[in-house]
Amino acid sequence: MSDQSSKVSVIIPTYNQAELLQNALISVINQTMQDWEAIVIDNNSRDNTREVVEAFNDPRIRYVPFSNKGIIAASRNHGIHLAAGEYIAFLDSDDLWYASKLATCRDHLGPDTDIVCHGLRIRREAGLKESLIPNLPGHDIYHFLLDNGNASIATSAVMLKKEYLSQFGIFSEKPEMVTAEDYELWLRLSKKRIRWGCIKEELGEYRIHGGNASGNIKRQMLAEEAAVMMHFNEDYPSSAAGTRLKMKRRRVMIALRAGKRALDSGFFKDALNYSLQGITKIWT
Repeated sequence: MSDQSSKVSVIIPTYNQAELLQNALISVINQTMQDWEAIVIDNNSRDNTREVVEAFNDPRIRYVPFSNKGIIAASRNHGIHLAAGEYIAFLDSDDLWYASKLATCRDHLGPDTDIVCHGLRIRREAGLKESLIPNLPGHDIYHFLLDNGNASIATSAVMLKKEYLSQFGIFSEKPEMVTAEDYELWLRLSKKRIRWGCIKEELGEYRIHGGNASGNIKRQMLAEEAAVMMHFNEDYPSSAAGTRLKMKRRRVMIALRAGKRALDSGFFKDALNYSLQGITKIWT
């Protein structure tokens, strides 16, 4: 039996992605660091998700049926509550890791690093590949994230000690935060002076496909704005002119980025609409 203090609990929320989940689990099994448990939180999938998980016949892999009512944060939080390891790593069921991911991340965690993130390789249906490399400064990460967005920190690229989630809170399950619950958590942890480590190496793959490339852009835009406004309202006096200017700048940035995502996904009408919204926000 492995020592709990060295174990990583891998939280994998899933819904109707049995084939992709199989690849994700294979990538966990193939880790060079074998001291892990994988907790698959299944949101009432109608495909053969359960059979795929059970076919591995690995006692380290747990299948947990759970109704998240459309809030993926609830699935992740349920997995966190069930986790037995000292460390928590998140893996979405349509992503996968390279073999050195867990070992590399655990080696970077230590006296000066409380949470670590790393690069990912983006795979699109068309076969195009890009890099998603986190970009964090050496200090005042909270205000950097608040002013600039999530700095390319993907949930599947984060690992930290469970105690920090117990101490400072887990993912927000507010409906208005859906798709930005990870960004809001990074903000909250950074506000508490949690020390980030940033690995520029690509340690996994983030997949963009029909299920996550369309239909969510507007929701992502509104959710990011909700997260930003919540923290602005907590930290700054709303009457200050500087605060109003900062908030306006962020709302413009969020809308323009939504336009860029729509353009990259081929939604040209939406791209124009979001870009015009961003320009309009400059004058309102």
